[in-house]
Amino acid sequence: MCGRFSQGEPSHRISDYFGADADDGLPDGLYNVPPTETVRAVVGREGARRLVAARWGFRPHWADERRAWINARSETAWDSPAFGPSLRARRCVIPADVFYEWDRTMTPRQPYAIGPADDGEMLALAGIWSPTHDAPPTMAILTTSPNELLARIHNRMPVILDRDALDAWLDPEAEHGLLEAMLRSAPLES
Repeated sequence: MCGRFSQGEPSHRISDYFGADADDGLPDGLYNVPPTETVRAVVGREGARRLVAARWGFRPHWADERRAWINARSETAWDSPAFGPSLRARRCVIPADVFYEWDRTMTPRQPYAIGPADDGEMLALAGIWSPTHDAPPTMAILTTSPNELLARIHNRMPVILDRDALDAWLDPEAEHGLLEAMLRSAPLES
């Protein structure tokens, strides 16, 4: 599960890093993003990348307003009435500096910030989005089984995309098999 992450970089830096044109009026960065917060996400529009505002808490158009999912299990999302349509056609990238997980085997619980090994790099978390009538779209982060390093503290981790796979991930016409191959644990790095 991914229940908190950091998106502290300014919009122009995220836009440059992901090669996306930024919408006006994007939210400021946050270093401890809670569910239901409006954040920045990269979507594909007419063959180009766009940095847009999105609310963290996925809600399909038919769902009750009180119901929102922050994560979607990649193994079952394809067949889910809630997530399947967006996974097939409305994928996004959630830029993150780090994501947070807590080791619940320790008392008190020990928080960990998990991020890229190289300074200046950002995580590209795989997400899905759903349009809304009068507000920013809603989004969820896709999760998968953890790699060996993260398995020590949690049974899930966000899907982290390779930078060279972003165009394919954002392409609404991408083939199922190609997308399925992206929904895996990140390589092990300490």
